Amino acid sequence: MKNWHENGLTIGVCYYPEHWPKDIWENDLDRMLDMGIHFVRIAEFAWTIMEPEENRFDFTLFDEFISLCEKKGMKVILGTPTATPPAWLTYKYPEVLNRDIKGTLYYHGHRRHYNMNTEIYMKLSKRIVEKMALQYKDSPAVIGWQLDNEFNCTITSYYSEADNTAFIEYCKDKFKTLDKFNECMGNVFWSQTYTSWDQIHIPRNVARDSFNPHMVLEHKKFISHTIIKYAKMQSDTLRAIVPKNHFITTNGIFRNLDYVELTDKALDFMTYDSYPNFAFDMYPQYKRPRTLHDRDWSRNLSRVRGISGSFGIMEQQAGGGGWNTGSEAPMPKPGQLRLWTYQSIAHGADFVSYFRWRTSPVGTEIYWEGLNDQSNKHNRKIEEAMNVAKELESLYDIAGSEFVAEVAYLTDYINEYDQDIDVIRNRYQSESDDSWFLASQLSHTPMDYVYMDKRVKAEDLEKYSLLIYSHPVILTESTRDTLREYVKKGGTLVIGARAGFKDEFGRSPMTSVPGLLRDIAGAESIEHTLLGLADEAVTATWDDEQIEMPVYNEVLDPISEDTKILAEYDNSYYKSMPAVTERKEGKGKVITVGGAFSIQMAEKILEYTDTLNPYEDLITLPDDCELVIRRKEDTFYFILLNYSKGEQTVLVHDEFIDMINNHTVQGMVTIEGYGVLVLKVQ
Repeated sequence: MKNWHENGLTIGVCYYPEHWPKDIWENDLDRMLDMGIHFVRIAEFAWTIMEPEENRFDFTLFDEFISLCEKKGMKVILGTPTATPPAWLTYKYPEVLNRDIKGTLYYHGHRRHYNMNTEIYMKLSKRIVEKMALQYKDSPAVIGWQLDNEFNCTITSYYSEADNTAFIEYCKDKFKTLDKFNECMGNVFWSQTYTSWDQIHIPRNVARDSFNPHMVLEHKKFISHTIIKYAKMQSDTLRAIVPKNHFITTNGIFRNLDYVELTDKALDFMTYDSYPNFAFDMYPQYKRPRTLHDRDWSRNLSRVRGISGSFGIMEQQAGGGGWNTGSEAPMPKPGQLRLWTYQSIAHGADFVSYFRWRTSPVGTEIYWEGLNDQSNKHNRKIEEAMNVAKELESLYDIAGSEFVAEVAYLTDYINEYDQDIDVIRNRYQSESDDSWFLASQLSHTPMDYVYMDKRVKAEDLEKYSLLIYSHPVILTESTRDTLREYVKKGGTLVIGARAGFKDEFGRSPMTSVPGLLRDIAGAESIEHTLLGLADEAVTATWDDEQIEMPVYNEVLDPISEDTKILAEYDNSYYKSMPAVTERKEGKGKVITVGGAFSIQMAEKILEYTDTLNPYEDLITLPDDCELVIRRKEDTFYFILLNYSKGEQTVLVHDEFIDMINNHTVQGMVTIEGYGVLVLKVQ
């Protein structure tokens, strides 16, 4: 896998030469270089420019621009333009258009309106990628490639006839026989049994939007399978032509796509599009009740780090957001552009590319602000980005450093898919996801995110003393075996309600929860309930401390002599019954929580396992500041991010080097509103 960090921390920008007169290109590039911008991403929406008619290619515009970049010393990342097929393509081959679940076509006039299972679209996509690769393989300016743009953004599901045909073939290949398919899909329920392959259909419009959940889950796996196949086709096409030092990436992250498998099969590393200002958009009805606003994006950045240890930011928020049809958000406040850039770098990005150089003069994104607005006049955002680029010169050594954490939050794609389609599971899963993120952030306990799949081994997990797998509702034997080995070697595993409740197809086996983890947990659920709107708040007492037990409760029954009860319920009809248990296995232990996790519960577990706020002897900081620790060999970097508009004071107990200002600090240090402090200690 190719990495970027050999180049140090680098700033880039997204640019659209097709949107602007050629006579301003040179001035744009000169201004970028003066600011410290070293690369541009281009071309990801320009198919019709490159192929204005079928099989007639014209690279003149991009030839001229890339030649100018070469002359100026500006590097280029090329995007394959398959996210926006030309009008000639969709009108000549209407079968490439996608449909919604009701069968309504998505017509030409937007983006991502195609499907990836039409043979002609695969053929034409491969051809434009091949032509681009041949055209620019020898350009000294080109350093890498972005596949398509934001797979599964805007549209996350596919219901065309080509998708239906491909889904049937996918099921035939996977299940071999109709009997096996019917069994795995639970089709005995409500007389859904199929007697012929041609009766099968991808999920479609049914009463109360309640299509067979096992088939919906399989459809999500199929969508991921389709996109990965399509991305791999593009990647393989590029690798056969371009130099080996060109990297291949794509930008995410979006639903119904296994980015771990995508990265493994088609990419050198992932990139992420980070828009923290969505936290302040005009849609409060979609916000979770508990939020850290723009700081929440640290969770997404951590997830990307869990997918691809080395990653970059292909689109970093540079201005206010908004299409003319939605996503309205205010302009970043002075200091926030810098703050969010450091947020990305702190969590592992080795390069940051702002979106975009100048706000579009036309189309749906005329309100989606770039560094420049349409007036093209110098402004505070330009000044801020320029200062960031200058500061990063003193932070060169951070590139390629590793995120440091004793605690890891486990997740996986099949459980994320299941959460999407199971409203009850979504209630307790969302509660626990938020609680653990909030607890780790507010207690200044660095926490990694790890995607569990068959490639993850126990030795990969040994660097963490505590693993939280909050609700592994779907659990495989291989994952169970990996977790057991991790525990036996001395690790602590924490699980919550409904662990092991379903198999890989979403069926519920005839066994007690936590299913495959029952033996090592040493406890099973003998009673469970969703807490209703009229129910009293439930608590459990652990070490004389009353702890909230929200959303979903399980009564646990110890099934091993060595199982220890840590907490009992205080109220409801299961008062005085076990709520939290612990069992030792080898050198480690399993803690089972009979419910969703509250912030209180998460903090209690961190305290109990001696992983809470591990750096409090070195630095003391308020809730409004995030602490990120990075390490390279024997050097540690402490990155402090102030998300509040007001000054925050931190206490630095030992002598550190302030890397941005190049002096030593100790004692009380003030971080300005939306400010950043980067400290080094050896």
